[in-house]
Amino acid sequence: MGSKTSLVSCINWRFIILSHSPSKQGHGNFYDLHDLTAAPKDIDVQTQTKENAPSTTQETKVSPTDAAHASKSQIHQEIKPTSTRGKSGATDPTTSVTVATASAASAATGNAKEEYLAICLSVKDQDRDLPEWLTHHYHHIGIRRFYIMDDGSDPPLSSRNIDYGIPKSAMTFHYQDRATRAGRMQAVFYNQCVEWHGTNHTWMAFIDVDEFLEATSTNETVNDVLKSFDQDDLVGALGVNWKTHTSNGLLKRPESCRKAFTSCLVDSPKELYGGTDDNHHIKSIVKTSFFSACQNPHKFGLRDGAMTVGENGDVIDSIAWRSPITRDRIALHHYSVKSKEEYEEKILRSNGMSDPKNQGYWDHVEYEIPQEECKEMARYNP
Repeated sequence: MGSKTSLVSCINWRFIILSHSPSKQGHGNFYDLHDLTAAPKDIDVQTQTKENAPSTTQETKVSPTDAAHASKSQIHQEIKPTSTRGKSGATDPTTSVTVATASAASAATGNAKEEYLAICLSVKDQDRDLPEWLTHHYHHIGIRRFYIMDDGSDPPLSSRNIDYGIPKSAMTFHYQDRATRAGRMQAVFYNQCVEWHGTNHTWMAFIDVDEFLEATSTNETVNDVLKSFDQDDLVGALGVNWKTHTSNGLLKRPESCRKAFTSCLVDSPKELYGGTDDNHHIKSIVKTSFFSACQNPHKFGLRDGAMTVGENGDVIDSIAWRSPITRDRIALHHYSVKSKEEYEEKILRSNGMSDPKNQGYWDHVEYEIPQEECKEMARYNP
């Protein structure tokens, strides 16, 4: 090694190579999967009944862990869900959850027709990203209930004076103090969403704020696609393929990610990278009646022998991927890096599975996979 710089480069190279498990061959698959084993041992894997949902009766006493935030937001009041145990004996690791007062009543009642599909979102300090994401899914996809699971934002997202572009009544905020969070908080959040609110909805999507759903057929909405599987008790979840967007060479945050990032990674055949590269990934929309547990952020455990299928009814046996890639009816646009400025913020923010991105992932998306133009999301206004 001739210099300190060379030594650092060597260390970084070794880290990337050693992190690439031999069982995860191909490009990109070892960056986004977090933990693809079974459900984490520290979360309750049982689907709970509605009796265990947070009560809308709100206590006036604030726990020590929430005291700091109570002074910042008077609209937050503490709600303590009943602690439950599953077969594993694991107890819900969160000590308290706060719900925005304006949303508590609507979350408790639900509307089976209007709130047929809900989204559960794990997020931290991304208030600048939320307005476009919420606007798209409310106005263009027709979703009327968003469970925003706030992983320790400071101040809490629900207390910020922000125009999110949709009615406040459509948003239900749950706040988790960073001091008492679990190591894999995203998985915990997903289990909580179904435990507390699942009976209010037929389907629940588990996607991130950098992922945008799109109905790709002119003949169907996203709800139409889901309804085609309603009566099939062998179908417990729909796996939707990613379409991964690049930075488009932008250094600074643009006004709209849908209009700015119009270059995507080319779909690869399964034979090229083993079917585990970026666009082979799926995210899941789950029938709440069949939900068992969050196995990983991509795929979920299902009860009663139900299966995860693709848009054509094909069974998805893998833990996170679907091949061949199709988006004839529905797609999930993944803005995984955005601009250089935003990606650097993402690295510092980490994520809900305690598995932060690094420079290696940026290089992978920007330079390793062929790219193609993809302007379909740029047509949406606002």
